[in-house]
Amino acid sequence: MLGENLKPFERQSSLLRLLVILNHAGEINFQKLIDEYHLYPNPLYASVEKAKELGVITVRRDTSSYPPRNMLNLTQKGKKVAELLKKMDEVLMG
Repeated sequence: MLGENLKPFERQSSLLRLLVILNHAGEINFQKLIDEYHLYPNPLYASVEKAKELGVITVRRDTSSYPPRNMLNLTQKGKKVAELLKKMDEVLMG
């Protein structure tokens, strides 16, 4: 059983994948996540909402292009979590 602080991540593989992608790619928009990283829209939207609730990502509306795009970026807290996930991956693949 996961500790109380990790409960939001139970069965949240798409959320974890989102954090790892954002750590690697930097700021990115929804459509690019779907097209280039083959994320499914419904789980992606749910993951984004959960990540915003947890304070690990921000969503910025970019109106410099048409149509406007929602740009996702890691917060400082999100960067820390993503780095820990990267270290876990290195240990598992080690």
